[in-house]
Amino acid sequence: MRIASIAAYTADLKYTGKAYAFAGGRSHQVFTSTVVVLTTDTGLEGYGEVCPCGPNYMPAFAEGIPACLDLLAPAVMGADPREISSLHERMNQALTGQAVAKAAIDIACWDLLGKAAGLPVYTLLGGLQTPSMPLHRIVPLADPAEMQASLRQYREEGFRHIQIKLGHDVEEDIELVRILSKLKQPDELWIGDINAAWRRDQALRFSRAVEDIDLYLEQPCRQYEECLSVRRRVRHPVKLDESLNSLGDLQRALRDDAMDAIALKVSKFGGLTPSRIIRDVCVDSGISMTIEDAWGSGIATAAYAHLAASTPTRALLNTTDLHNYNTTQLASGAPEVSGGRMTLSDRPGLGVVPDFKMLTLHDVYE
Repeated sequence: MRIASIAAYTADLKYTGKAYAFAGGRSHQVFTSTVVVLTTDTGLEGYGEVCPCGPNYMPAFAEGIPACLDLLAPAVMGADPREISSLHERMNQALTGQAVAKAAIDIACWDLLGKAAGLPVYTLLGGLQTPSMPLHRIVPLADPAEMQASLRQYREEGFRHIQIKLGHDVEEDIELVRILSKLKQPDELWIGDINAAWRRDQALRFSRAVEDIDLYLEQPCRQYEECLSVRRRVRHPVKLDESLNSLGDLQRALRDDAMDAIALKVSKFGGLTPSRIIRDVCVDSGISMTIEDAWGSGIATAAYAHLAASTPTRALLNTTDLHNYNTTQLASGAPEVSGGRMTLSDRPGLGVVPDFKMLTLHDVYE
């Protein structure tokens, strides 16, 4: 089996809410997704999707991905997509960094591997260990009344894991969390996501002011060293996200005892191949994980859901249903959501099929 052609498509995903807002004045309503289709000489097709959360969140932006694919596609053309580690070597020789663009091809290869084997991807990633995955829902940054309304809505829909966006003035955030905490139920898990907005002194002030409220602090400061300093001086568990971008970053954080949990975003690490290694190291080290991605529709959700489903339940903090954050869908067969949990089908590969009527062809490489 060889890669005979690669097609790259784009599509805009509109957020279902008023605005997806988070710290630093960042707010987005529309996200541009890239879908890659690998076609083999046997006629089998594999699908991958990546979608940065705007241009100012992670070290990637949607408009740059097609340019990266211009360099990556010739390097993998003619390769056997089932030999995924070998294919990563080809991509790394062709282009340094740019993990998100590589992830689109990697995910499509895993889809092909599953289809060729007649198995769902979760079987190939270790087996179905968490068939029903707990979901978190994000409460975007807004005024307290809007955030309370979102919280009540998600609770009515069955969500027990809530991720609250923070990043106002620290005193405002303290007051906000105090207001929202009046609604907190004993069986709920809350995460305060600062998205790297605070200085270390601000993070310490916040944590000490709400020390009696049970919640995680996610990425309180921009730099790793700042987060480490905060971690050593607060009682709240700390979850890292933006400051972890490679296996080396994770190994350093484990040596430093820098976190209690991580956000494992599949595209940020370069796809399912490197993310599986990150996942397994975390499982072995006793670090719980939110397995997800930055944004996306049904293909992206299916990719990280297969990794989450093949993760031991004791290590999976939660995941999310990004395809349901959008007003449109780019694929059929996305994971099913009910009562705040998500399940996968047992179809081979990722189990999803793009809706090409929703996609705009960018380029074809042959």
